[in-house]
Amino acid sequence: MATRTLIGGGFKSGLPLYKEVRNQIAQAIGGGEWRAGDALPTEKLLCMRFGVSMGTLRKAVDDLTASGVLIRQQGRGTFVARHSEDRYIFSFFHLIPNTGEKKYPNVEFLNYKLTQADEYAAGQLKVRVDSSLINITNRLSLEGAVASMDEIYLPTAMYKHMTRDTIKARSTTLYQLYQDHFDVGVIRITERLRVGNASAKCAKVLGLATGAPILQIARVAYSFNDHPVELRMSYVNTSRCEYVPDNFATDVF
Repeated sequence: MATRTLIGGGFKSGLPLYKEVRNQIAQAIGGGEWRAGDALPTEKLLCMRFGVSMGTLRKAVDDLTASGVLIRQQGRGTFVARHSEDRYIFSFFHLIPNTGEKKYPNVEFLNYKLTQADEYAAGQLKVRVDSSLINITNRLSLEGAVASMDEIYLPTAMYKHMTRDTIKARSTTLYQLYQDHFDVGVIRITERLRVGNASAKCAKVLGLATGAPILQIARVAYSFNDHPVELRMSYVNTSRCEYVPDNFATDVF
């Protein structure tokens, strides 16, 4: 596969050229040059900007489209993808009710508070231990049955001016809220799964006995340049639903 070490004083990593272009486009989006919903410049202008052929550019754009960063609209051009309910459920939400049909969950807000990062959260979010975090607790139901409890942790410095009312009043997914109000775009996640036992708090929320077996999911959401923007701990009652992964990066331990 062709590589390029130098173009106009730019690409020097030795990566395949289309990946260099892909990374440059992603960095431009992450830096705010193009925001969610914006159209990218024409292919001709992008080829001139990066000093590459049309084929190389299209391969880079194809890669970003496949990963959900960009979206092509026939006859209109290529746009930075916006988060939507459909994108969330089909790309990031993997719990399915026992009927087997994927549906958007009913999300019930339970609590909002400020807390401090312990060693685990600090490591996942790449912040210092004891850094200020926003902690949001939600209860998710599928087809009227409580399925999971989510404990969500956000770096306070990244989500300035987020309040309890911001979360309670939202009419979108959290990922869309991050994007629209805080310029934080989630482009991929990793999840780690384990079997655990329900704590007293978790048991109360899920309607289980304390110590009952549950599925625990630790999800980290990443923005551009692999920057972690959210840690989400989900505690799932698998008697009500199943975990069905799509084609994404998952770690199991």
